Amino acid sequence: MLRTIIRDLPLGITLVLDVGEKEQFHSRPLVTAPETEATVTEHLLDGQQRLTALWRALKDNYGDRTFFVHHPLLDENPQNDGDSIDIRAESTWHKKSGERMPRWTRDPAQCAQRGLVPVRLLDPASDGEVGAWIEAATEHLKPTLRPDSDVQQVYAAMEEYNERRRFLRDDVISPLRETLKHYRLPYLNLPASTPKSVALEVFINMNTNAKPLRPFDIVVAEVENATGARLQEMIDAFIAKHPHVDLLGSVNDLVLQTVALHQDLTPSKPGFYSLDAQRLVDEWNVTLDGLLAAVEVLAQMRIWDAERLPTAVSVPVVAAMFARAPKHGDARGLVEHASRKYLWTSFVTGRYDGAAATRAYADAKGLLAFAADPTTDGLAALDSTVPVFDREVYPLPSARTLQSAPWPTGRSSLARSVLAASNYFGARDFADDSTLSAANVRTREYHHLFPAKLLADAKIEPNLALNCALITWRTNRTIGRLDPIAYLEDRTDAAPSAQATAQRLHSHLIPAEVLAAAGPYPSGITGEELASAVHPDLRAFLLARAMLVERAMRALCDGDIPDLSTVLIENISR
Repeated sequence: MLRTIIRDLPLGITLVLDVGEKEQFHSRPLVTAPETEATVTEHLLDGQQRLTALWRALKDNYGDRTFFVHHPLLDENPQNDGDSIDIRAESTWHKKSGERMPRWTRDPAQCAQRGLVPVRLLDPASDGEVGAWIEAATEHLKPTLRPDSDVQQVYAAMEEYNERRRFLRDDVISPLRETLKHYRLPYLNLPASTPKSVALEVFINMNTNAKPLRPFDIVVAEVENATGARLQEMIDAFIAKHPHVDLLGSVNDLVLQTVALHQDLTPSKPGFYSLDAQRLVDEWNVTLDGLLAAVEVLAQMRIWDAERLPTAVSVPVVAAMFARAPKHGDARGLVEHASRKYLWTSFVTGRYDGAAATRAYADAKGLLAFAADPTTDGLAALDSTVPVFDREVYPLPSARTLQSAPWPTGRSSLARSVLAASNYFGARDFADDSTLSAANVRTREYHHLFPAKLLADAKIEPNLALNCALITWRTNRTIGRLDPIAYLEDRTDAAPSAQATAQRLHSHLIPAEVLAAAGPYPSGITGEELASAVHPDLRAFLLARAMLVERAMRALCDGDIPDLSTVLIENISR
C-alpha cells in the first residue's frame, strides 16, 4: 500500500457511510488512533485495514517493525543503486530497558547513509520533526572551523554540508510529503439515509478478497465489535460438545437463522444485518437448547444427517420454537406435536421450493406465537394461521405423485421425504436384521429393490425413490442382478422364517407380498420381451408401496407418531 501511494498509483476504493442522528453500526477509532469526545459523523465500512495500516506506519507505532522509503540516490552503498524509490520494512524489538532495537533505525545519520527515510516524516503532522531529522542526519558532515583550518577546505565542506541538507529536504523528503499530502484516496460515500442492510450489501459487493465475504462474517464482526464475544469460537465450542449437530449441515447457518427467527427477523441477509448482537450473546444458551431440541426431534424421525434431510429450511424454525417453548409438561408435548407436524409438512409439500426464507418467516410467526403459549386450542388454530398447513394450497403428495419421485441421493425434497418415511419404522437390514441408527446410517447404501441391472436391461428407469431401500453395504453387494423373488427366496432360507423376512421388508414400508409375487423372469430375455415381463410387476409394486408411504406420510404430517401395524393394516396386495 505504501509503495502504491509514494508512486502515486491508484489504490482500492474505500466505503464511507455518513452518520445521521443515530449510528447504525458500533463505532470505534482506528487502532492506536486517539479517542475523542467528538460526535461521530462518518463510519468507515470498507478500507479499515488499509487506513489503519497507513495511520500506524505514519505514526511509527508498530511494535515489531518500522517503515522507510528507500531513495537510491541517497544510499551511500553503490550496490543498492536502483531506478526508483521503494518501501523497506525493518524488523524491530525492544530490550528489557525499553530501548528499541536495532539502534540504527533510530539514528538519522545511519538511516540516511543507507538511503532510508522514515515513513513517519511523510505524516503531514510531522512538520516540526523533519527539520530536526535532517539536522541529525547531516550533523556529522558539518565542518568545524579551527585556528589552523584551511578556509577554502572549510568553505567547500560547508557547501557540501548545505547541499546534503538541501538535497534531503528539497529532492527527497519534500516531494514524498507532497505526494502523500495530495494523494487522491478514492472512496464511495453513502448518505446517512442508506439502510444498514443496503450499506452492508454494497460493502460485500465491493470486497475484492479471494474468499468472498458471507453474511455470517459480517455478523461475527458485528457481535465482536458490540460485545467482545467471538461468535465463531462460541459455535466451535458448541460443535466440539455436540458433534452430531454438525452432520446436519452448516452449524453457522443453522445458528444464524435460528437467532434471526427468535428475534422475529427473516432468516436471510436483511434479518442477519439487523440482529441485536447483545441479545444474541445474552440468549446464547437458550438458542443452543432450542437447536439441540430440534435435532433431537429429527433423530426421533431417524434423520441424522444432511444427506438424508429433505430440507434444512424448516430446522431453524423448529429450533426457534423450542427456544421459546416450556421445558416440561403437557405444554411441551403440544410444541413437540406441532414441530413434528410442521417438519413433515415442510418436507413433503412444495412450500419451500421457492422464496424459502420469506416463507419460513411467514410460517414461523404463527408457530413461534403458539410455542410461547401452547394450548390445545392454539394447536388446532395452526391449520388456519400457518400458511404451510393450508392443504388446499400445499396438498400432501398423492400415491401417483410419490411414484414419480426420483432417486433420493439428489436434491429433491420429495424423494428424500419418501426415503425418510421409509426409514421411520426402523429400516431393518434384510440380512443381519440391524436397525437403522445414527451409528450406521452413513455406512448404509442405497439399494434398488428391483435391481438397476434388471431394469436397465428392460429399458425401464430404475432410479425412483420408491424403488430404494437403505441397507448395509454387505447385503447390497450380495444381491446384484437377482430378481426380487430370487433374492427373497435366498433371504427366507437364511432367515428364521418367511415371516421374519416380511417383517424386515415392512420396516422399510416395502409391501413384502407384492414384491414376493414379482418374477421369476426367464434368463436370457432382454429388451421388450423382458420389459413386458418386468413392467407389470414393477408397476404393481410401486403403486402398493406408494400407498403405504402415502398413509405413513399423512399420519406423520398430522404430527402423530404412527405405529407400523396401523400403516400395514389394510390389504394392499392388489
